Amino acid sequence: MKYSFFFFLLLCVLTRCQTSDGGVLSGTLAIKQSLYIDLYNLNTGRKVLSDTLKNGNFNVGLENFESGVYQAVFSWDRDVVKPQEVERFARQPELGVPKYYISTTFWVDRRESKQYNLSVDSIYKQIELEDILLNDGGSESIHMLIKSDGANNKLYNEYLKLINHYREKNQQHKDNLELLVEHYRSLKLYEQAEKANSRLNNTWLDNVKEELINEEIVFMKKHIESDVIPHIYRFQVNTKEDFKRYIEVYKLFPKQTREKLAAHVTRLL
Repeated sequence: MKYSFFFFLLLCVLTRCQTSDGGVLSGTLAIKQSLYIDLYNLNTGRKVLSDTLKNGNFNVGLENFESGVYQAVFSWDRDVVKPQEVERFARQPELGVPKYYISTTFWVDRRESKQYNLSVDSIYKQIELEDILLNDGGSESIHMLIKSDGANNKLYNEYLKLINHYREKNQQHKDNLELLVEHYRSLKLYEQAEKANSRLNNTWLDNVKEELINEEIVFMKKHIESDVIPHIYRFQVNTKEDFKRYIEVYKLFPKQTREKLAAHVTRLL
């Protein structure tokens, strides 16, 4: 009996070391087949975890993850090939089995929190997820967040909600623009139709992108002291023009932060 107690105590200690100290990503996706998860450190671009989950309920360890932004990619095998994909898979069998993909990014800081939970905007059945991914604009219409009690995680998720708001606004404007193109064509106003249609070639409409950037700058300036903001800045500032556009943010960074960003900024100028 005495040995059983010490064995139980040792088991509790070991279990706590694996979960509490290491951190855990938990969640549920209603996928009835093997579900694959890949985690990428967006600061380095490297894959840091890859695992196969036997069902949609999962607990994945986040041992030795440094603080920063990560991308979680969930995928599962697809038994349907889109018409536009047939030739590609026929010519490139090395691509393997086609898959469904959904993903989100999230902030990890195990000093703030060791429990991270996947949250989805609705309770989807597998067939509903697959229908959306095949037909209704892809994974962008499925909103996922990975939440923790950490202040930086919550702030980063606020930023994601800001991006999603403008992504939806952008899509609404594009839908209206497509209707306008069809209206012009019905009136045989082909020049106006072509001009309006050319705006649809870009991922973001210029006016919506400008609004988004302005809101991003306000958000970043408001939270300039947060560890999250330099990461967002690095993701958004990739050209000399970007640097000029976000110069207000750069000037507000503490000297120590500007020094850490020096290599990134020098490469742009």
